[in-house]
Amino acid sequence: MATTSQSLDTSVRVSILENQVDQMHASVDKLEIKLDQNYATLHSRISDMRDDLRSDIDHKHEKVMEKLDEQSRSSSAQHAAIAKQVQNFEKWRWMIMGAAVVIGYVLAHIKLEKFF
Repeated sequence: MATTSQSLDTSVRVSILENQVDQMHASVDKLEIKLDQNYATLHSRISDMRDDLRSDIDHKHEKVMEKLDEQSRSSSAQHAAIAKQVQNFEKWRWMIMGAAVVIGYVLAHIKLEKFF
């Protein structure tokens, strides 16, 4: 009878261990499913963040390029205005130099004793 009791006791223990293994297997399966879901969620969030970041960078790049274009147009207009002013100044300078040469030539060839 001791052998039967021992055999029964072993059989019960094996049965309990089998149930525990089955429960552990089910728990591992649930953890794997949850892990896969968390991985998918994390992947989705990273992708969304990457897309948002790329969109934000593109938007800021466009704004910077617009500002640079605006600055370029403004600088070109200023340079054109300054070039026109310098051109007018040089025109007057050459006119004054030409008038000075003419006056110098006339004064050099006129006899001033006739006037005094």
